[in-house]
Amino acid sequence: MGALATLLVLAIANVSGYCLYHSAQSIPKLQRYEQKAEKAAEWSNVAEKRLWDTRYTVGAGFLMTTVSLLTALSHIIFTWRSFGTVAWTAALAAGELGVSGYMKGFWSNKSKIPLPSMGDYNEAISDTERVMGLSDVLGVGWAVFAGLMLLRWLGLGV
Repeated sequence: MGALATLLVLAIANVSGYCLYHSAQSIPKLQRYEQKAEKAAEWSNVAEKRLWDTRYTVGAGFLMTTVSLLTALSHIIFTWRSFGTVAWTAALAAGELGVSGYMKGFWSNKSKIPLPSMGDYNEAISDTERVMGLSDVLGVGWAVFAGLMLLRWLGLGV
């Protein structure tokens, strides 16, 4: 792997780790409100849908970021030279951007609740907003990395 690709994958690993940290922080904060949400879901289909959508979006962000971090670490440890590397990193770019869009679609119309008792919930929303923004950065980073790997696979250096 060339110097530029090495620096890029190191940056991707760091951003992935930071994103994973925020994703992991949001999960227990949201779980503190899950019992109330489950009780509301017993009486309302809308509340039940929102509960499951919250779980899916936060889980998707966590899973995608974990895959991103593991892939970046594998590129740091091993040298991959196949076309599969190009395809996988391009798929990661699309996945990160897709998950970010999916999360934004759900969270875009959710507001923080201005009550002191909802502090953790509001912090979880902030953590999730960071994950969405960082997923966009990771998507672009993986796209550039895929381009560099394609150039290398074609024998054009980098």
